[in-house]
Amino acid sequence: MIDTLELYLKGPNSLSIQEMQPVPEVKENEVKIRVRYGGICGSDLRVYKGQIIYAQYPLRPGHEVVGTVIEAGVNATQKVGTKVAVFPNTYCGECEFCIGGKTNICKYKKPLGVSTDGVFAQEVVIDAKYAVPIPDGMPDKRAVLVEPFAVTVHALKKAEIGKGISVAVVGCGTEGLLAVALSLNMGAEVTVIDVNPVKLDIARSFGPMQTMQPQEVGKDTMFDVVIEAAGVKTAIEQAVQMVKPGGSMIALGITSEAVNWVPIHVVRNEISIFGTIIYTQQDFEDAIRYLNDPTFNVDPVISKIVPFTDFQSAFDDALSGNYAKIVLDFK
Repeated sequence: MIDTLELYLKGPNSLSIQEMQPVPEVKENEVKIRVRYGGICGSDLRVYKGQIIYAQYPLRPGHEVVGTVIEAGVNATQKVGTKVAVFPNTYCGECEFCIGGKTNICKYKKPLGVSTDGVFAQEVVIDAKYAVPIPDGMPDKRAVLVEPFAVTVHALKKAEIGKGISVAVVGCGTEGLLAVALSLNMGAEVTVIDVNPVKLDIARSFGPMQTMQPQEVGKDTMFDVVIEAAGVKTAIEQAVQMVKPGGSMIALGITSEAVNWVPIHVVRNEISIFGTIIYTQQDFEDAIRYLNDPTFNVDPVISKIVPFTDFQSAFDDALSGNYAKIVLDFK
């Protein structure tokens, strides 16, 4: 009898399904989760394509999941039957950053699905402290967004965003779309910029906003806050030029490319540039609070939910750039 199936990366571009061997025993501080949904993230795609140098193969990918606790160790606070999202970045709890509450920049953190096995499997066992309870009434298709949305929540805390604040979101990947949703929820006047008309159509479904492609941005088009979520050299360079004097840019997109900034432009205009990476436990809790409000519109973020056995077409669609979030169903 097959106990549980998992996705498995033997190396770049070699994704398959296999029987998990052996199925881990649940230790006293652990829980076993039956996974329902798993969202494909940009980092999953980079691991799949061999574009993250510190990825450790062979590897089980995945980190954005929601599921139910089906077995709990004696020290776990979660009961069997508890719906949970996985907090997929481990931290030591002892370094200066963890002690200061900045577990997101812990020197010893390990991202699941990159430097250690992830959670794209029918059942997984993890340390109970990384299993975050989700309200029973929250639909699974909203709960699967908790992890990526926590990234956005953490990022948008960097700048003052509220009623009457002009916000430009550059790039309509998952994080960009979630930034659109949250900025609108905060009352901001939102402009969305992307090279892909399909992504702009998805963004417009969130509500009233202005949309444009990068070449349509005029030299005098400026914003109080610019959220750079594309992670592309040209987009990052353009984003700095779009910030009003005294305004802020949130660097949310990730790239290893060098970019060209003119320091005098940043200095004389008192532009604040904020780097931001993942989240803390508090950001997770805040993300859950937002998503538990049924009036908060995040529906356009998910383009497809497909059986995990169709993993190849799901990853191909995600790589195409013509969809928002692709979610795997592990049921």
